[in-house]
Amino acid sequence: MTLAKIVALSLLTVTMLTASQLQAAEPTSLSPELLQQRVAQINELQNKSMLKTATAADLDLLYQQYSADFSYVHQVYGGTYSRQKLYNNHLNNLKAGRYQASTPRYRIVSMIAGFNAVAVQRQEVHQGVTSDHLSVFEFDGDKVSRIVEYWK
Repeated sequence: MTLAKIVALSLLTVTMLTASQLQAAEPTSLSPELLQQRVAQINELQNKSMLKTATAADLDLLYQQYSADFSYVHQVYGGTYSRQKLYNNHLNNLKAGRYQASTPRYRIVSMIAGFNAVAVQRQEVHQGVTSDHLSVFEFDGDKVSRIVEYWK
C-alpha cells in the first residue's frame, strides 16, 4: 500500500468517526405530538400537586418529570429557581396547608410545539377572575429541563 493510500484511508476513517460522533451528540427530540402529550401530563400533575388533597407523593411524581438540572424562571415572581429550591418551596407550602383548591388550577387553551419546546397558553380562574398565562416548557428528551413563565 502506498503512502498516499494510507493517508487517504486515515482521513476517511477520521471523517467517518467525526460524523458518527456528531450524530451521537445530537439532542434527542420528541415529536410535536409527544411534546404536547408530555405538557398535558405535566400540567395534570402540577394541578394535582396544588389541590388541598395533594400529598408529598404527588409532588415526587411531578418532580420526576423534571431533569436533574431543571430550572423554573418567572421574572415577575422571584426570578430563577433550581429544581431543588422549587421542590422545597412546594413541599413547604404543602406542609403548611397553603393549597386549598378543590379544582385544578390550570386549563390548557392551546399549545405550539417546536424543537424541544412547547409554548402553552393556560387559563386560570382565581376568585372568579379568569387570567391567561403564557408558559414555555423546554425539554431534554422526555424530561422538562426548564419552564419559563411570561405572565403577571
